[in-house]
Amino acid sequence: MYLDFLVKIPEAAGKITYRKRDDSCYVYYEYDRIYDPTRKFTNVKRAMIGKQSKADHLMMQPNQNYLKFFP
Repeated sequence: MYLDFLVKIPEAAGKITYRKRDDSCYVYYEYDRIYDPTRKFTNVKRAMIGKQSKADHLMMQPNQNYLKFFP
């Protein structure tokens, strides 16, 4: 559930990613990386922290995960 206000998208270098789905763009925060030596592959753990605002691309509408990672 999204909160009813806008916040600035956090500036965490290399930790913020965007994914487009339909006509919306969602903001994800990468909180962990786990390397699997047997497969020689890095598993990235991400959580969706909000939805990018259509009016201002530097702002987003946060959800509960945003409050968990950015108190």
